[in-house]
Amino acid sequence: MSQILAWQSLRFGPITVRRKGQFESREHLTRSEYEQYRSAETWGRVEPILSSSLTDLVQPTIFFKLPGTQRDYVLLLAFLQRISLPLEIVFPTKTEFNKFPFPELPNFEYFDALYDKYYPVLYPMDSEKQLQKAKKRIPLLRTVVCLWFAGYALKEGVEGNHIITSSVLAKASKIAKYHRSSLTLLGKMLAKETDSLIENKPVIPCDEAERSLWIAAGIYPTQTPFEESLYTFAFSYLRQRVNDSITDDYYDDEGNLLFRYGKKTISINYWKAIVKYIRYFAIKCRSKGLTDISENSISEVYTEIFGQMKGQEDKTFFRVALRHWLRWLIRTTNASYNIERIMPRPRRVMSKDHGRVFSMSKAYILVQTLMNDQTPLINENILMDFRHRRACLLMLSTAARPHEIVNLLQNALFIDSQDNSWIRFHKTKTIRNQPDRNGYEWVHHALVKSDAARWFNELIHFAPSEPIFFPREWGGDGLTELRLLASKHNDGPIRTSGLYNFLTRIQSKLWPELRKPYFTPHNLRALHLTYRRILGDNDELLERQAGHSHPSSKKPYTETMPAEEVAKFGHLLQKGVWRKKPEGEDADKTEGARISSTEYVAIDEITEISSKFEVTPQKLDEAYKLTQKIIEESPRFQGKVIDLEDELHEVNVGGYTHNCNAHVLLNCGHTPGHCRACDDYSPDEGTEDAHKADIFREMLHYYYCLDAEKNFKSTGQRKMVFQKAEDIKERLNKTERSLWVNKFKMPPNEAKKLHSLLFKKAKAYFREQSKEKPNPTNAEVLCYILSGEVK
Repeated sequence: MSQILAWQSLRFGPITVRRKGQFESREHLTRSEYEQYRSAETWGRVEPILSSSLTDLVQPTIFFKLPGTQRDYVLLLAFLQRISLPLEIVFPTKTEFNKFPFPELPNFEYFDALYDKYYPVLYPMDSEKQLQKAKKRIPLLRTVVCLWFAGYALKEGVEGNHIITSSVLAKASKIAKYHRSSLTLLGKMLAKETDSLIENKPVIPCDEAERSLWIAAGIYPTQTPFEESLYTFAFSYLRQRVNDSITDDYYDDEGNLLFRYGKKTISINYWKAIVKYIRYFAIKCRSKGLTDISENSISEVYTEIFGQMKGQEDKTFFRVALRHWLRWLIRTTNASYNIERIMPRPRRVMSKDHGRVFSMSKAYILVQTLMNDQTPLINENILMDFRHRRACLLMLSTAARPHEIVNLLQNALFIDSQDNSWIRFHKTKTIRNQPDRNGYEWVHHALVKSDAARWFNELIHFAPSEPIFFPREWGGDGLTELRLLASKHNDGPIRTSGLYNFLTRIQSKLWPELRKPYFTPHNLRALHLTYRRILGDNDELLERQAGHSHPSSKKPYTETMPAEEVAKFGHLLQKGVWRKKPEGEDADKTEGARISSTEYVAIDEITEISSKFEVTPQKLDEAYKLTQKIIEESPRFQGKVIDLEDELHEVNVGGYTHNCNAHVLLNCGHTPGHCRACDDYSPDEGTEDAHKADIFREMLHYYYCLDAEKNFKSTGQRKMVFQKAEDIKERLNKTERSLWVNKFKMPPNEAKKLHSLLFKKAKAYFREQSKEKPNPTNAEVLCYILSGEVK
């Protein structure tokens, strides 16, 4: 507990905590008891409320009107468990921890042990960082204190008037908006303890969840044959087909069996989609008061609902759902309904025979962003960003489906006798229709390269340490196994919707003009197979990589553009577009020589260049002028911005990067200047002056760069050649709050004044002293800030 400032000793000296057994009565404190916890000088302000009953003091209308000293007295009574305050009082009330000896109570000793036990599980990236651990303990501690004031202990045997239950946490979550995350974490920790009354929230089966929706809509229990028919179809016949094949028997009017059809299994997601529209139909039938089943009544309701739907996908699923129900109704009741008259098939021409056409330039930008370990668009110090990025990269490298990736197990990676790395997938789409297959069985293997194996092993580094159940209702395998991927606190499986949201966020930063994401997680699978098609891989290799059971299944993935366009890319790959510059001393002599196809630029380089430029006449003219200027200045330019005597000075801009709180696998590649503006930077105590000197030198470096940019006349030229000055200034502006306010706890007004002073002094130094002493020491910088002179 020494890590938390809240556990400081009281200014009144050591206090002996009175246990519950010593204060069995539910009465006011005597003066001698009160003085053990508070100063005797405040007793006179407490005496007026001693005549009030304890039941009156716990009323919110009375409590919030009490003066501060009297309110503190009521909290002291709650601390000693003489009263139990309502949740509506304890959560909005701010508590000064150092006024109460919480560490001496068994309830809080148990909390310390509980937090130390489960912190590495909840925060695997920060398990070794004591500063982060102490910081994240404080909000949890506040929540436990509030619950203690309400009379709730964490478990039996640690005192307290009551024991925390799941219903108490649920009630508190509704009341305490700012404590919800802490209440959730507390519930997750307690649920793992055998002697706790908190239970894990059970996974509700999909049919039970759907049935509750029917009950809420008032269509179950059923009241008419119409509703009974819809309910029986959804929850009896169709539910039986989930992961289980059945047969449909057809009889004549006399009951003789005519023929029998075998029906294949359906997925749980398909069942939910169909039943949802059956429910819509049943609700509309109830609202219209329909009781008998006839073609006219069905057609009337169908036409009304169909006309209200906007999306083509909704209309298609609604039509399919009713067709399934009508076929089942005809077969089971021997009724005669004309399905085509009730819901005519739409007449449209299916002309598209290939998949979605991708922008290769956008695809290149997205893939490069995902592969860049130092991209600013992804914060890998956030566990879910770390996991989502590598999950997307594994989809790109294996052509796996999103649900196959999220179901991966920790032992899915293996190396064969030839040192090739493979990833084994046990939950696939194509093996779904084999009910006799064991639940845990490898069904598909994908060959991967070293980078994919590295991404897999990096995920293993922060993988959950306990088995996690992944229910089939969520797209899982129905097994409890050690997962490669998990939710934020490693207490549940990761979902494919998280991958979609991650890609959406990245693309909104890359292309802000897009109203919806250009690439979905499933498109990453298509990108892999499209590229393999361009490389010329045969159909057998593509089918094996994708796990397709039928040759036609690869068409939407490999033909994401017309065949003639794919052929053009293949031609470019073999022949090339731009010739490489000849190497060697006799390069000029080979100007007209024939160059073989192997000397052409690879297709990756072509795609990279084309993705970065949108050629316009204005840009061409600007680029031409810039090129001419560089050629004219080439005798003195020689790879530097200005002449040798005016060369930018190498400035020491840091030295405290060992205080980075990022996890061990993060390689941001940033300078110490970036570190000072980063949220994960933790400066040493008493280094304010050293940081002032470093920031002063970085500001001085900014003015050096700004002066160098003046050699270029137009704004376009400066941006095309030199962006460092504006980047440095943006980074320096971040340090005002991230370093001085957040790290050194300086008041915002003082931090703003200090930042302005350093900028002003750096500018003055640049004008007066930069040529004589371009790189001042710490002592010289501090002296100049105070006196304006360098000594």
